[in-house]
Amino acid sequence: MIGWLSGVLRDADNERILVETQGVGYEVRIPTSLRQQLPTLGETISLYIRTLFSEEDGILLYGFPNPWQRRLFDLLITVSGVGPKLALNLMSATEPETLARAIALKDTRMLRTLPGVGAKLAERLVLELSDKVAELAFEQRVERLKAVSRAAEMDLDALLAGLVQLGYSRRDASSALQAALQENPDADEQTLMRLALAKLAPRR
Repeated sequence: MIGWLSGVLRDADNERILVETQGVGYEVRIPTSLRQQLPTLGETISLYIRTLFSEEDGILLYGFPNPWQRRLFDLLITVSGVGPKLALNLMSATEPETLARAIALKDTRMLRTLPGVGAKLAERLVLELSDKVAELAFEQRVERLKAVSRAAEMDLDALLAGLVQLGYSRRDASSALQAALQENPDADEQTLMRLALAKLAPRR
C-alpha cells in the first residue's frame, strides 16, 4: 500500500495529477484545493497517499498535502453513502478546514449547500463524525502550535542552508523541513535534518 509519494509532476488537471518516480508514472486524484498549490510541471511534488481499490477502476490513489487532510478523507468515507469520489468532491467544493468546521459545529445548513449532500446525508455526517472531526481539528491546532514553538527554538535557517549546500533547491529543502517538523514537532535539530533528508532522498 502506498502511503507517501514523492516525484516529478508530469501532468495535471482539476481532478488528478501524474507523478513520476523512478521511471514510473502514478495517477493521483486530488482535491481541487490542492490544485492551487501544485508546483509547475517538471518540479518535485510530495503527497500523502490513501490507496483504495475499486472493482470498476482497480487500484486508485488519492493524494493530500498533509496527514490531516488524509485523515479527514478517511473519516468521510466511513459514512454510509459517502464513497471516495464524493468525499473528494466535498473536500473540493470548499476548503477542507471549512468542511471540518461545519461538521464539528453540526452546521447541517452549510453542509446541504455542498454538491451531493441532501438533508439526510448532512444529518449522517454530523451524527457520525462531529465528535471525531472536532477531535481531529483540535489535534491539528495542537500540532501547529507545537511546530511554531519548536521552530522558534531552532535555527531553521541554518538547517535550510545546510540542505541547500548539499545540492537541494531552497524550495524543496524548505518543504521537506516544514513537513518533517509538522510530523515530528518534538524532534531536535539533528533528527529534523535526518528526517528532511529522508524526504528529499527520492528527489535525487
